[in-house]
Amino acid sequence: MAAIENLKIGERTTVLSSAVSALLVLIKAAAGIMSGSVALMTSALDSFSDFIGMITSWIGFKISQRKPDEKFPYGYYKAESISALFVSLFILYAAYTLLVEGYAKLFVPPSISMPYLALAIAFVSVIFSFGLSRYLMKTGKKINSELLMANAKERMADVATTTAVFFAVAMSYLNVSYVEGAITIFISLLILKVGIFSVRDSIFALMDVSPSKKKEERARGIISNCKEIEEFDDFKLRKSGPFVFGEVTIRIREFANVDRAHEIAEKIESRIKERLSDVVSFSVHIEPFKSQKQRVVIPVIKDEGLNSVVTDNFGRAGYFLFVDIDDNSVKHFKSKVNPAKKRKSKAGLSAVHFLIREHADVLVTRKIGEIAFHTLRDHLVDIYKTEGKTAGEVLKKLLRKNLKRMSEHSKPEGYDEGRI
Repeated sequence: MAAIENLKIGERTTVLSSAVSALLVLIKAAAGIMSGSVALMTSALDSFSDFIGMITSWIGFKISQRKPDEKFPYGYYKAESISALFVSLFILYAAYTLLVEGYAKLFVPPSISMPYLALAIAFVSVIFSFGLSRYLMKTGKKINSELLMANAKERMADVATTTAVFFAVAMSYLNVSYVEGAITIFISLLILKVGIFSVRDSIFALMDVSPSKKKEERARGIISNCKEIEEFDDFKLRKSGPFVFGEVTIRIREFANVDRAHEIAEKIESRIKERLSDVVSFSVHIEPFKSQKQRVVIPVIKDEGLNSVVTDNFGRAGYFLFVDIDDNSVKHFKSKVNPAKKRKSKAGLSAVHFLIREHADVLVTRKIGEIAFHTLRDHLVDIYKTEGKTAGEVLKKLLRKNLKRMSEHSKPEGYDEGRI
């Protein structure tokens, strides 16, 4: 399953990132102790919070891979959002720590030993943090992981703070006062902003927030383009960790059999999953569609309006009478020449395609072949058996619900309407 594979990719990414974070903690702390740089020690504390965050992330990905069970039938995907919330809180903690430290530095004269070591470690840390941030963001976008992208933002914040530390160490070495404290305060405020937005996104995800409007519009477009459905509503998408769940209610014509309805629902689900890779579940509920408006088609011999005589030969009919019905009464009618009547073979199938292009809803005919029958039903065109000589008589019986719906074709198997 693609969802589980994405979680495994996230797990491997957090293992690598945890190792890098642990290395940065050790070298910053060692360099800070040896050089006496409080800024480096603060940066080491910041990296330690990154390390804790990555461990938390690893736990989140590990838990998220557990299969749904009786207690958690929708899976453990929200464990990732919970972990993302903890990471975001660590971002806020780091920002607060740096803010307090920066304020204290405003009133302390600069003092540092082994400045070149401190500068070298700060420079190396910037390079490592920047590379790690890009790696986390790229992987996070690839697997749509809110957690990895939150960590990427935090690592980019670490790039900014470590850069500030580099300049602060340089200014301390040159005995320039206040610079280290001022830079640290400024950077901590930027980190605080990142942390607040990350906390917001994590909480929204835990509350089943809807994904972006763009994603919703794409999903709606996919459903709308399904010609077999008449309308849909109750459309919903919700985030659960790095993944999206959705549901919709579609309405199809009430005569469609269960297998056909199920086929339509499966087509919608598969298309959405195919085009929106982060959707792991999309439920399609089916309800019968009942409309007051219908386009009825009656095959007739000549164009004489409602007085047209109905023909027994569907595929070779001279004309098709199209009658628009609204609220069980005739609103408009018009005859069109049957373009298939002179075909040497497959006239019935050709006529069927013509009716489909003309948006027919109901066909009333005495006889119809197997292929034509099933093609019309596949396109959800209802079919009734003719009773009456003229189109007007047939319409009256249809509106009074006195006509019998055809459940199967009325001609022998292998019958070709084009042979008549």
